[in-house]
Amino acid sequence: MNKKYSISLLCIMMSTTAALTACTPEKSNPNVESGTSKGDGKTSAASVVFTNGDWPKPTDASLAQSEAWKATFDAKYPNVEMKTEHFEFDTNTFLPKAESGQLPNLFTTWLTEPQKIINAGYAADLTDVLKEYGYDSVLNPDMLSMMQKDGRTYGIPTNGYYMGVWYNVNLLKQAGLMEEGGVPKFPQTYEELVEMAKTIKEKTGKPGFFLPTKNNQGGWQFMNIAWSYGTEFVVQEDGKWKAVFNSPEAVAALQLIKDMKWKHNVLTDNVLVDINDLFRLFGTDQVGMSFGTLDWKNDPINDYKMSRDNLAMSKVPGGPAGRYTLTGGGLYMFSPSSSPEQIRAGLDWLKIKGFSPEVAAESLQGLEEQLKGDAELGRVVGPRGLKMWINEDRLQAEQAIYDKFTNVDMALWNDYINNEGVTIRPEVPVNAQELYKLLDGVIQAVLTKENADPQALLDKAAADFQRDYLDKVEQ
Repeated sequence: MNKKYSISLLCIMMSTTAALTACTPEKSNPNVESGTSKGDGKTSAASVVFTNGDWPKPTDASLAQSEAWKATFDAKYPNVEMKTEHFEFDTNTFLPKAESGQLPNLFTTWLTEPQKIINAGYAADLTDVLKEYGYDSVLNPDMLSMMQKDGRTYGIPTNGYYMGVWYNVNLLKQAGLMEEGGVPKFPQTYEELVEMAKTIKEKTGKPGFFLPTKNNQGGWQFMNIAWSYGTEFVVQEDGKWKAVFNSPEAVAALQLIKDMKWKHNVLTDNVLVDINDLFRLFGTDQVGMSFGTLDWKNDPINDYKMSRDNLAMSKVPGGPAGRYTLTGGGLYMFSPSSSPEQIRAGLDWLKIKGFSPEVAAESLQGLEEQLKGDAELGRVVGPRGLKMWINEDRLQAEQAIYDKFTNVDMALWNDYINNEGVTIRPEVPVNAQELYKLLDGVIQAVLTKENADPQALLDKAAADFQRDYLDKVEQ
């Protein structure tokens, strides 16, 4: 995930999927002059103009690497003219661009979004080209299924995460919360996490735990706690979705958060925060623990010059119902007007970057360059999360490259990577982002009003979610 953007996984605001599908205009494709496939993963000799939305901001440290990859691409595929665009998925820009046919050929989004995008007609069918490249049988099937409809594939999973807990090693050392082997004392339950947060606050004067509350991020992270307390958010009854997250289990999970503020005083004084605040506070030793993913591991290092040795991760703690963590991730999609030649150009670009199931040195070069560059910049290299490819030869080849550039003590990461005893759950299947937004408001209420009633807040949120969203979902 790129820095400085909302991790809220913003959704497309649509009145109904069918309505948007009906009003999607037929779009011409101005980016292909002519040409047919050679069938070998390369575009034909005819000119192809390909707009690549997978491009960093001008200020990103990764720009030089991307420019080097583009030079390689241009030399290898002289028949393709690549135009570059920095594209971030945002509801304020996606819908107007999609409606007017101005999406780049290749663009990124998040795993909450593909079904909405597919149903609205804003994504190209990639099935035949993925089969041609042999990717259909070696991509992680659990991830791939999230971007399929009626047996056709409309996206390519690029990364997957599951939540864990971050630890600021410097503050845990000051608080006396390290094991003899130099690894933090990882909490096994949420009660233990609260006790550790209290110790951090007592020993260092710094907040023990960080919880975001805005940009959909509070509701998003609340899922970890709520599931572990036995909460279900939506269920299907008689073929219809029903909101059920005003249960006693959800109330208990929300009470835990409320107590962290008013009973234990272990959260940040400013409760209206998001993960950009986390990067700042964590990177400057101002908070002890938080939920986190591997995707963010270098943001405090890039932005606040934090030492990579100051970060450790563990699996999430457990609650009365078990140990649950939320998973999600990102994917590539292509604009609906993209031709097979442009789709092939996009896959060839990804291959240059190292995103490919192949094990030839050429196919691994991009990954090696990326990890080498990260290591030279002092970023964390070594820990890995969910894997996109399932062919064993590729997995082994990737791991050998990671081993070559690993620059952290993996003992600080293995508890998270092993994830033993944790059930990984995907985001709710309907209106996830709208749910997170409602829950943001609930969390803000219990953190700003000491007399706030968790049950009443969840009753209202569940009723609003049912009326405004679930009752409008087409079955």
